[in-house]
Amino acid sequence: MNKFSQLNRTHFQYRIWRNELELMQQETDFFLSVIEEIASLEDNAAKTEQNWFINQFHHFQRLIKQLKGELSSVEKGLAEGVLHDRILDKEQRLDHQYLKEEMDYFEQDYRSVKTKFRTFIANSETIGID
Repeated sequence: MNKFSQLNRTHFQYRIWRNELELMQQETDFFLSVIEEIASLEDNAAKTEQNWFINQFHHFQRLIKQLKGELSSVEKGLAEGVLHDRILDKEQRLDHQYLKEEMDYFEQDYRSVKTKFRTFIANSETIGID
């Protein structure tokens, strides 16, 4: 595979990651608003679990911000590499691998919490199906 193809694939991967992070940011904002709504309607029995989700989604918001910064930094390095004819050199490949591992771990952890959150919502007293 030539350097230009590798550059296109890498850039495309970064766009996908950026879009995923944007979507996750919107989801966490929405999930937090749902928890706040439930908290206002339910008694204190579910507060511990609600607080756990609040903490988790705030944690994800911080990680999203961090990952976006790292992604921007790696993209900037890639752009500078193109300018200096150092396309996907060893350092850029290592940066890409690091970011891939971070995104994979983040996505796995996020999906797990999202699944638990769906179960929590489905079992919530305030979400009644008539």
